[in-house]
This record gives sequence, C-alpha cells and structure tokens, in this order.
Amino acid sequence: MLIIPFLLLGLYFVPARVTESTEGGFQALKAAEHMMDPVRVAKWMEPFASADPSDLRFTPQSVSYGPDTLVILRETAVDIKYKRSTGSKSRYFLISVEPGADKRHSSNFKLSYITSLLNKWRGGDPLEKEMRKNLQNLGRYMGDPVSIYGFDIKRITVTDTTFLFTSKVIDPKMFAIESKGIFDLLINEAKKRNVSYNGVRIFHTEESGKDQRVIYAGIGISRSVETSADDAVRCKKMPFGHNLLSVDYEGPYYNLGKIYQAMDDYRADNGMTSMAIPFHKYLTDGYGFTDSQTVKLRVCYPVY
Repeated sequence: MLIIPFLLLGLYFVPARVTESTEGGFQALKAAEHMMDPVRVAKWMEPFASADPSDLRFTPQSVSYGPDTLVILRETAVDIKYKRSTGSKSRYFLISVEPGADKRHSSNFKLSYITSLLNKWRGGDPLEKEMRKNLQNLGRYMGDPVSIYGFDIKRITVTDTTFLFTSKVIDPKMFAIESKGIFDLLINEAKKRNVSYNGVRIFHTEESGKDQRVIYAGIGISRSVETSADDAVRCKKMPFGHNLLSVDYEGPYYNLGKIYQAMDDYRADNGMTSMAIPFHKYLTDGYGFTDSQTVKLRVCYPVY
C-alpha cells in the first residue's frame, strides 16, 4: 500500500517539459514587441487584463496587481521569458514567436516550461493552467486590431474612383465655415461642368504652421472632366481595386488624429507602404463640422 504514495512522491521530483502553441495575425518581430512591453502584455495576460487599469502598477520590466506580479526577462529578440508570481509562489515560462504560414501577416507562438511529471499528469498547477490560457489570449489579441490599436482597422479596396478635388489654406478658427465653403465650391463646379455629383464627400486636413491649416476636399462625380494642373479645381482618379485601410467611426471629430496614428502604426507593423495621404469619407449628410461635433465617417488610408 505504501508503493503508490512513494511512486507519486517520485513523480513529483521527475522533471517534464510542457509545450503548447497557437497562431495569431501579426509579423513575428512586431509581435515580440507586444510580448515585452508590460503595458501591452497587461492587455492580454491574466489576471492583469481583467483588472481595472488604475489598479495596475508598472515598471519598465514588470506589472503588478495586488499579490500578482509578472517580470519580463527577454532572452532573445523572439524568446521572451516570464517570471509569474502570486504571493510566495513563482514560476518561469518561455514564449517564443516565429513566422507563421503567411510570414507577412501571421506568427506562431509557442509556450514552454518545466514542471514535474506529476503536475503534467494532473494538468498543471494554477499558474501553469493560467499561462496556457494566456497563450490562447495572446493569439486572439494578435488577431484583434481593436485590442492592439484601439480601432477596428479593416482592409478594403477602392470603389469610388473619380473626384473633383481642391485644397485651401485657412485660419484654424474658421475651420467649420471654410470646410463647408470648400464643398459648396466643388458642388457648384460640378454643376457648371454638367457632371453629376454622386453624394460622396472626402476630406483631409493638416496643420501648416502656427496659425494655418490646409484642408483638402473632393466630391465623387459620374465621369472624368478635363482639367489642368493649374486649375483651382482638378479632376482626380483613384485606382479602382487598390488597397485601403479603413475604420468606420462615429464620435467627436477631434479623434481623427488618433485614428490616423493607429492606421499608420498598423501600416508599419504589417509592412505596408503609404500610397497617398489618408482621408475620411462622410457617411451621413452634411459637412462643415466643428471639431467637437459627433460625426459618422469612414477613415481611409491608401496603401500597397
């Protein structure tokens, strides 16, 4: 009868390696950045991801929440070692990342750690079970633009191709009035040229010095018209079927800068090249909005 307890005791001291893997939609080296930064790790690793962010405590290499602490110990560019502690108990885990089948847009994540043969047979201790769940969380996080960038960034293609387009330098204090005026100008120009305006309105704005802002506007038209490079209003075409990053957004106009930055981060992370300036397309009637007004837009970023 004493054999079984002694056998179990012996299994407790026999080391065993456990490995598990999952896949996520991100380049390997870029994915590793999200595995080494404590602020980013806290977005996918429990118990930190479920905590109120104000209750988390960060250092350059760690995050803590009550009795729970994670210390990030980088081994190589693609092998990240974690020391996970809760109270007096600590365990070490290694997560490695390598390119997935689609090397440009996916990665494989492999978790490995040393445990006892008895623990492996029982399915692991609480920290081991938690880390295996966190591996799956990591894979889901890497495939979710909202978690990483804060916005639901999608990949679409150009459908509206022909525009009357113009730009103007304005006083920022006159933004709402000037942005309405520039669209009125374009709509009147379409009437003069006897072309149909199809309701599509695109817009972009950027700062130009302390007291100046440049606004760019375009309206969709039914066919091309002859214009020259010197004309104040020009006909421009977008290549049908070319790639766009897009975010459908409803909220205050002043958040556009955050969306553009998130899209540029997504572009860089996924090895894309900017093809033209980003722009937004109004999804509801109207134009000439103030910075604080709620708007419904599709923000687009041409890439290849």
